[in-house]
Amino acid sequence: MKLAWIEDLLTLAEAGSFSRAALLRNVTQPAFSRRIQLLEAWLGVKLIDRNAQPLRLTSVAERNLGEFRRLLHDLNQLRYRMQSENRQVARVVLATQHSLTMTRLPPLIELLAREGASDIELSVHSENRDECVTAFMQGQSDMLLCMEEKDDLLITRMPRTLRLPMGTETLIPISAKTASGQPLHRPRAGNSLRLLAFPPDSFIGRVLYKECLDPLSQRFRLEIVHESVFLAGIKEMVLAGLGMAWLPHSLVRRELESGALVSHRSGLKRVSLELGLYRNAQPTYPDAIERIWRLLQAHPPA
Repeated sequence: MKLAWIEDLLTLAEAGSFSRAALLRNVTQPAFSRRIQLLEAWLGVKLIDRNAQPLRLTSVAERNLGEFRRLLHDLNQLRYRMQSENRQVARVVLATQHSLTMTRLPPLIELLAREGASDIELSVHSENRDECVTAFMQGQSDMLLCMEEKDDLLITRMPRTLRLPMGTETLIPISAKTASGQPLHRPRAGNSLRLLAFPPDSFIGRVLYKECLDPLSQRFRLEIVHESVFLAGIKEMVLAGLGMAWLPHSLVRRELESGALVSHRSGLKRVSLELGLYRNAQPTYPDAIERIWRLLQAHPPA
């Protein structure tokens, strides 16, 4: 059995057709189909219902798709860890949100380089907040950097971990601006407020609906023109003038300073969130984690 066969199956499940999956895997369709057949032969079970239109996984394949993903992740982690050990480098896996990868991670990497921690390799697992928390709790990452509500810190649900405060983040209401410098999209009686939002079941979505959107909807008519968990994509849509949104201040600081975006100065709430760094109780490289911890304690984020 080859790892490439598992990657083929996962790609097929996402692509929904043999032709598209083969294109994504950069092989011909006959070769791709043959590799799926080899995986089925090795497992001794059928993975694809070839009589269904459109393509459909068999029930046994569907039920075990998550196991394939975890197996592939664990094997890749083992390979990377052994390669790092061979180079005498401690490979630390950090799970963090997409936006924090762009705004908070670079200073951490610069700190490690500046303090001579060249024997520590930071491997970043960038996902949505809930997925990062799940990966950390399942032991798939050594550290977790995430946003938290002040009255709902994760440490209350993970008492065996250690938490290091990493400052705060503020979600601010922003918009493109008019020629006169006013927000292009702002609440006005009788008009719909075009809003670029986050899914209500996502972390930021839950926070914003509770703190901002539900109260606002009682006073104004909201028109949600787009929902996404990708903050950078929402920012680009705000820049294009498609609507207003709440975004982390650190993510839009440059655009606010340049005047490309403006924040709503009154009438709309800002939401302050805590940033916390957590360390796994049983990391792969405890000495490396301790060094990172002490460096951050000695050089707290601005």
